Amino acid sequence: MMPGDWGDDRGERAPNTQRQPLAASEEQQAAWRALGREKFKDPDHQRYAQSHRSTESLREAGKHGYQATAERYGRDFASDLLADHRRAQPTRPEREMVGLLKELGAQEGQDYQREHKVAPGVYADFAWPERKVAVEVHGGAHQATFFLERGMPEREERRTAVYAREGWTVHVVTDRDLREGREGTRARIHETIAGVTGSGRSGGRS
Repeated sequence: MMPGDWGDDRGERAPNTQRQPLAASEEQQAAWRALGREKFKDPDHQRYAQSHRSTESLREAGKHGYQATAERYGRDFASDLLADHRRAQPTRPEREMVGLLKELGAQEGQDYQREHKVAPGVYADFAWPERKVAVEVHGGAHQATFFLERGMPEREERRTAVYAREGWTVHVVTDRDLREGREGTRARIHETIAGVTGSGRSGGRS
C-alpha cells in the first residue's frame, strides 16, 4: 500500500495484540542524549519513544493523520508507522488471505511477509522477498466511488511502476475472488507459492 492507505473493511478488526515497549541500552540512551533535539530525527529513537507511549496517546496522535506525523518525523517514519498499523490490523480480505495461505501450509513470518517494504512508501500486502513475488489484496476501497474519485487508480499506477522498477512480480487477488471464487483463488495462490518455493508446498501483475 501507499502512504496514507489505511486499507478498507477495517470495521471487523482482529483483537489488539499486547504492545511491547522497545528496550535501549545505557550506551544507546547516552548517545541519544548527546544528540539533543536532533535525536527526534533518528528513526531508532522515534520507534523507541513511540513504543513507550500509551495506547490512548497513540490513538489521539493518530487523529492528526499521516501528514502531521510525516511533517514531524519524516515521510519514511510515517510510512513505516502506517505499515505497522496495517500489519497489526489486517482488513477482512487480508485475514481471509492469511487463512487461505495457512490452509496451503504457509506461515506468516516464516514463509512470507506482510506489509513488506518494497521501496520507500510502497509496501506489499503479502511478499516473498527472496523471489520478489507479491500478492496484493484489493478490497472494497479499490472499487468504492469515494476512493476512485480521490486518486486510487493513479496511486495504483504509481505502485505498479515501482514494482516494475524494482523487478517484482505481483499477483492481484480481489475481495470478490476470496468470497465468490475461493477454490479457484486457492488453486492460483497454490501455483504461485509452488513457483516461489520450487516445490508443491504452499510459498508484472496477474
